[in-house]
Amino acid sequence: MALSGILKKLLFVRQFDIDEGKINLLGNREIMLHASAILELQEMDESKLYDLAKKSGFKNLAGAVEHAQVYSRMKGVFVDEIAALGKKIGETDQGTIKTLQEIFNVYGLGEMVIQEIDNKANQALVAIKDSTIAGEWVRKNKRKSKSAVCTITAGVLAGVFSYIFGKEVDCAEIKCKAQGNSFCLFKIG
Repeated sequence: MALSGILKKLLFVRQFDIDEGKINLLGNREIMLHASAILELQEMDESKLYDLAKKSGFKNLAGAVEHAQVYSRMKGVFVDEIAALGKKIGETDQGTIKTLQEIFNVYGLGEMVIQEIDNKANQALVAIKDSTIAGEWVRKNKRKSKSAVCTITAGVLAGVFSYIFGKEVDCAEIKCKAQGNSFCLFKIG
C-alpha cells in the first residue's frame, strides 16, 4: 500500500502519527469514519453537514499553513512546500495546485483535479475522481441517484477555496458519479 506523498512528509517532520488508537495530524486529533456513516449523517441534516464541512475545510487548510509557518525552521522538504503554499496559495502555479490536491486527498473523499481556477473572480471548477461518498451511495442503494450526493465534499471544497480566495465562497455539485457520470464535478464561487 502506498502512502500519499504529503503524509510521508508529515511523518518525517512528526506532524502525522497513528499510535495506540489515536490519529494525530498537524497537532489535531482525527478520526476515521466509514463512508456509510457520513451518508447517514448527511441524510439527517444535509445543510448542517455542509456548513460543518465548510468550516472544517477552511480550518484544516489554515491550520496546515499556520503549522508550516511555525515549523519553518525545521528541516524537511514538506515544511518548505507548505510554507511556500501559504504565500502562493491561489496562484495558478502547478506546484501550489499539486500541494493543494495532496492536502485534499488526505480527506479520503476522492482524487481532486482542479480543472479551472479564476482568482480574480473567486471561482473554480473541480473534478473529484472516484468519489468515496458517491461510490458508497451507489453501493448502499444499488441504483443511480436522481440528484448529486456529495454534500460533505462540496462543503470541504467551499471551505478550502474560501481560504484560498480570502473570501467566503460556496460550492455546488453539478455532476455526480452516483448519477452515472464518470466523475463528480463541483462549481465553486
